[in-house]
Amino acid sequence: MKRIIKFQALITVLGTFLLWLVAMQQAMESYASGGFLVTANFLLLGQGWKMAFQKKLIALAVLVIVFKYAILGIIIYLLVKQTWLVPLWFAAGVSSMMFASLLYGLTLSFFKEE
Repeated sequence: MKRIIKFQALITVLGTFLLWLVAMQQAMESYASGGFLVTANFLLLGQGWKMAFQKKLIALAVLVIVFKYAILGIIIYLLVKQTWLVPLWFAAGVSSMMFASLLYGLTLSFFKEE
């Protein structure tokens, strides 16, 4: 799990840097927002499930499932309402997790899981 988060963070930073080089300020901010939102979501989800499985708390697992999506929905709603956000680049930042997952899958056979 640590490796996929590293891939996601790297893809987000590289994409943000490339958009900064092209001097697309709003696109860079939108892409970074989407990428870092997905990275933070993945980190917090992993920690929530880790706590739920270690302590074997069903209630905590239900809270993780229910409130994670509610909070994530509110955050996305508030971000999309911002005037500086470009929806296309925000979606590209969010979908960067798919590329990170692909890289993780391709490298899984070459490296041991951490």
